[in-house]
Amino acid sequence: MDRRTYLAIGAATVLAGCTELGGPGEPDTSDERADDGGTEPTDDTSDGDENSEDGDEGDREDDDEEFPELVGTFDDFENLEEWWEWQDIGTLEADSSRASIGSQSALLTASVESRGQVRVRRELEEPIDVREVAPGLDLATDTDSGVVRIQLQDADAHYVEYSQGFAGGTSLTRHNFGITRIRGEPDLSEVVVLQVIRWFGDDAEGRQWIDDFHFVPRPTQGAVLLQFHGGYETHYTEALSRLEDADLPATAFVPTARLHEDDAEGDRLTRDQVDELAAAGWTIGAQSANGQPLDNADSDALEEAVVDPVDWLSEAGYGDGARVFAYPGSKYTDESVDLVRENYDLAFAGRSRSQGHAGNPHLCSMAETPAPGEAADLLEWTAEWGGITAIPFYRLDEESALEALEETVRALEEYVEAGELEVITSAEMAEEYVYEQPTTDRR
Repeated sequence: MDRRTYLAIGAATVLAGCTELGGPGEPDTSDERADDGGTEPTDDTSDGDENSEDGDEGDREDDDEEFPELVGTFDDFENLEEWWEWQDIGTLEADSSRASIGSQSALLTASVESRGQVRVRRELEEPIDVREVAPGLDLATDTDSGVVRIQLQDADAHYVEYSQGFAGGTSLTRHNFGITRIRGEPDLSEVVVLQVIRWFGDDAEGRQWIDDFHFVPRPTQGAVLLQFHGGYETHYTEALSRLEDADLPATAFVPTARLHEDDAEGDRLTRDQVDELAAAGWTIGAQSANGQPLDNADSDALEEAVVDPVDWLSEAGYGDGARVFAYPGSKYTDESVDLVRENYDLAFAGRSRSQGHAGNPHLCSMAETPAPGEAADLLEWTAEWGGITAIPFYRLDEESALEALEETVRALEEYVEAGELEVITSAEMAEEYVYEQPTTDRR
C-alpha cells in the first residue's frame, strides 16, 4: 500500500477548474484534440465471415528499477472513500463478489437519471508524474461491450484521456488503454486528478466493474506495427511490394483453414504466397482457423479454432518466433482468451492507439484502419504522444484501401527517416514492450 496511502478528497483549487469537462458523447471543444479510438469496437472487415493475465513479471530480463516509479498497482479500490461520483453522475459502491486484486472491486452504475453515464474521480494530495507511464484497469460489464475512459488531469483541468473498448460478459480482465483525447495543454508531470468514465448511451442503464488501477511503462518515442488481417491474396499482390520498397516489416494474421491451393479460385492467400511473405521478413500469425469470431463458439469448436492454427504454424515452419494471434472482429470470451494465453505470446483486439507496454499481452490494442487522408494524422498522433500503435489492414481490393495503405507507408518512411517513429515487429513487442505483474486469481 506504499503508493496508495497519500491521497485524499478535497483540493478546492482543483475543483474550480473542472466544471467545464466535456463528457462522453459531447462534442470536442476548440481546445480539445481527439482521435477516433473512443468508440465501440467495430467490424473493420468487409465480409461477414471475418467479423459478423495473469503471469510473472513479464518476458523482460530487465529489473523493475529501470521502469518509472509509478509502474504497478496504484489503487486496489479497497478504500472507496478516496473516490466519489463527479457531479452525482451515476453511483459508486464496493462489490466483494468480484475482485482481481484485494477483497473487492468498484461497481459503477449508470441510470436514466444520470443520462446513461457514470463518472468517478479521485483527487491527489500530491501530484504524480505520468509522462513515461500509461494507466490501465481491470474491467467487466454486464452489457454486450463497452468503452471505458481514464482521464489524468492537471490543476487547470487540462487532461490526457486514455480509453479502451472491451467485450461484455467476461470476468474482470486487465486491459491496455491508449491515448484518445487531449484537452488543453496538460502538464503530465503534475497530475492531480484521476477520473474514470463509462457512458452506456443516452437514457441507458448499465453496470461497470473496475479494479486494480495501475500504470505500465509507456514508450516516449512512438512505435508502430503494421498488420494485415484475413489472409487475403491482396496482402501478397498489393502490400508486399510496397512494404519491401520501404523496408518495413509487417505481420500477416491468416485464417489457416481458409488458405487455398495454387490452382484453386478464391481471394485468400496460397501456401506458397505465405511462404514468400515469410521469406520477405513478415511475421506469420493466426486468426481463428476459419476466421470466425470467437464470442459464440462452443468449447470444442473454440479449441479447434484457436489451437489448430498453432499446429499449422509449427508444421509450416513459422512457430519458432513469437506466436501471435488476432481475434476476428475483436470479439472474445473468457474461454477464448484463456486458450489464446495458453498458446500464443501476443494477441490483438480492442480499438485504441498509443497504448503503453502490454499489461495484458493477450489483449493488445489496435487502431482503426485509416481511411484515405487519415494515415498522416494517425502517425502524427503516435509521434507526438508516443506509445505503441498497431495499424490493421484487411481487404486491399478497393482503391480507397490501397490509397490508405500507400499514404501510411509514405508517411511512415518520413517519420522513420526523421527518427520520430520506429516500426517494430510482433517479436520485438513480445520481447521489449510487455509488462505483466503478479495478480491474484480473478473472480
